[in-house]
Amino acid sequence: MRSIRAAFVGAALVLTVSSCGTDGDVGSSGAGCPPGAAKPRHAPKSWDRPADFDNDGYPDAVDVVLGEPDTVEGTPPAVLSHGGIGPLAVFMGGKGGLRPTGRPLADGVVPPGSGSKWKEGFAYTYTADLDADSYSDVLAEQRIPKNEYADKYTRSMVLFRGGPSGLSAQPIAVPYPAGSAHTESPPTAIGDFNGDDRADVLAPVAGKVPGSIGQILYGPFGSDGRPASTGTVTVRGTAPGLSYYSSLRPADIDADGRTDLLLTTETDDPEDDDSGGIHHPLRWFRGTTEDGMVEGKSPPGKYSAGLETGTDYDADGYPDTLPGPSPEGGGRLMLRGGPDGFRPGIQRLHVDALGASMVTGDITGDGRAEAVSTLGTGTYGTTRKLLVSEIEATKDGARMLSLQRISHNDKNLPGAAARTEFGGTLQLLDGERDGCTDLLTGAAFTGPAYQRGGFWVFRGGADGLRTDGIRHYGLRELGLLKT
Repeated sequence: MRSIRAAFVGAALVLTVSSCGTDGDVGSSGAGCPPGAAKPRHAPKSWDRPADFDNDGYPDAVDVVLGEPDTVEGTPPAVLSHGGIGPLAVFMGGKGGLRPTGRPLADGVVPPGSGSKWKEGFAYTYTADLDADSYSDVLAEQRIPKNEYADKYTRSMVLFRGGPSGLSAQPIAVPYPAGSAHTESPPTAIGDFNGDDRADVLAPVAGKVPGSIGQILYGPFGSDGRPASTGTVTVRGTAPGLSYYSSLRPADIDADGRTDLLLTTETDDPEDDDSGGIHHPLRWFRGTTEDGMVEGKSPPGKYSAGLETGTDYDADGYPDTLPGPSPEGGGRLMLRGGPDGFRPGIQRLHVDALGASMVTGDITGDGRAEAVSTLGTGTYGTTRKLLVSEIEATKDGARMLSLQRISHNDKNLPGAAARTEFGGTLQLLDGERDGCTDLLTGAAFTGPAYQRGGFWVFRGGADGLRTDGIRHYGLRELGLLKT
C-alpha cells in the first residue's frame, strides 16, 4: 500500500517590532478595507469562533516553525536541527494587526540556543476552546525522535490552554488512543460532533477495533486534559481498507449543528494504476446527539487524492466538498451539501487555476468568500506562488476566478524564501478586526544560517491581499535566535 500523507495547515505575549515591506510594483498596492466591511453572515458558535487565546476579541494564530537542515551551510540554530518537526510560533491579533509573541512554545529536552541538538518538536496544531472557558486552546501533536536520524518518533497529543495572558507554555498531556501503525493521516479532527456547542476531538484508530475507525473525545476537557466522555465512529457493515486514510476532514455537510466527518480510503486495486493512479472512495459519517458518529449514504465513485470541504461555494447555506481534480479536466468536481447530506449528482467548480492547500475567507470585506492556494509553477511545479481567487455561484455549481498572484521573488516582499518553500502554510484570519481577512503564510527556513524563510502577514483589502506594508518575521522576531 502506498503512503500518502494528507497536508494540514496548522491553525495559531509581548509584541515584537516587525520588519515591514514598502510599496511594491506587483500591480497596485491595493485599497484598504472599505468602510462598513461585511461581517460574517452567521455568528460562529462558541466552540469554533476564530482562535482567540487571550479572549480580547482579536483573532490569534499558531504555526509550526520548520527548517531544512540539509540546505544550511555552517552550524544551524539548534532549535531547527530536525526538518520534520519544530517549535510553535504564536501570533496575537490587535489594533496593529497580527504579530508574533517572540516566545515560542517549545517544551524541549534542550532549550533554544543551547548549542545542542533539539530533541523534540511538533508536527500538527489545532485551535479550539476545548475546556469551554471562552479562551481558545491549542492541541498539538508532539514528537520525540527515537534515534539520531529522527526517522522514528514517539508521539503524543498535548494541550496548551489559553487564558488572560495568552497561551500557557506548559503542555498538558491528553489521553489519546494510539492509531494503527499503517495510518499516516493527520492525528485528529476537531468539531462539535454531538451538537452541544462544545468542542470535541476525534482520534483515528483505524485497524484497532473491528467496526470502528475512531474514538471521539467529547468536551469540555478538564484541567488535567481528560475529556468529559468518549464515543465511537461506527462503520456501516463490513468495510475493507479502513486501516488507512488518505484524507480526513470535519464539516457539517447537512448544516444540522453537528459536525460530520469525511474520509477517503486508499484502495489496493491494481486497475487503479492503469486508470490514472490511486483512487479513493469517499465515506461520510454523520454526527449524532446520542449515537456517536454513524456512517451515512456517501456519493458513489472513486476520486483522486485530495479533499477540501467546509466552504459553501454555491451560496445555498450548506458546505460543499471538492473531492479532487476532475479526471476530465475543466475544473474540479463539486459535491453539494444539503439538508439530507449530499445532494444527488456531481457539479463542477470552474476554475482559472487552482493550487494546493486551499483556505477560504472574506479578504475583500464584501461578504463573499475568496480563496488562497499555493500554485506550483515552473519545472516540476516546484516554484510556488500564492494564488488569490474570487468565488461565485453559478447555475451548475460555482466558479473561481483568479484575482491575484504573489511570488516569492516579488520586489515588495520583505525577507527571502526558497522558491520551493514559499506559501508552505496558509491561514486566513482578521487579525486587526477591520472586516477584511488577512493572510498568515509560512515557509520553512533554508539557506546559509537559515536566512531564507519565516512568516509573512498580508493584510486584506478591497482589491485582495494588500502588497504594501507586508510584514516578515524571521528567527530573531520569533524568539528563536539569541541576540
